[in-house]
Amino acid sequence: MGIKNKNKMIIGRRVKVNEDNLFVKLPEDSRKEEYLRLKDRLKSLVVDDIYNKIETAKILSLINEKKLYIFDGYKSFYGFLADFKIAKSQAYKYIKIASGMEQGVIDYDFIINNGIENTIKKLGSKNIVKKSKHNLTKQLCFEFKSQDSYDFYKRDTKFMCFVLDELFINNKEYLENLHKKYEHKLQKGI
Repeated sequence: MGIKNKNKMIIGRRVKVNEDNLFVKLPEDSRKEEYLRLKDRLKSLVVDDIYNKIETAKILSLINEKKLYIFDGYKSFYGFLADFKIAKSQAYKYIKIASGMEQGVIDYDFIINNGIENTIKKLGSKNIVKKSKHNLTKQLCFEFKSQDSYDFYKRDTKFMCFVLDELFINNKEYLENLHKKYEHKLQKGI
């Protein structure tokens, strides 16, 4: 049925173990010692995991703030995150934690004692993450009649925004005259 995956490995049990009998054979003290050992190991792993998440938070925050992702050719932070298989919501939770630590609202001990999710809830009530300047204004769509003008403005959309803002702020009369000319052409049907 098609091509077999040569890298697939099937592991079978060599010895059949009845799991019910496994616990019966251990004396109560040994079971309790095993439980305590496993519990300590679990605590250690959880603390290590939290430290790793805190370091990840700091790294993501710096990469996002300083826009360091452009060195690998990413145009946005989202593209960078996609290659690392990090969800946007997870990344922004981590960035929120890093910002909270940077501002002194929380520290390592708080995160270790309360966990990541409870830390996020605590930070949720405070405005910790700096609002993106990108979303302060609404976006517009343009339809150009000439491919040349489209190509020119498409090359650098921030420049286009700059030009339009400058015209509006410094040459509002010129824009009003252009608008009248446009309205006149519309009335003539040109």
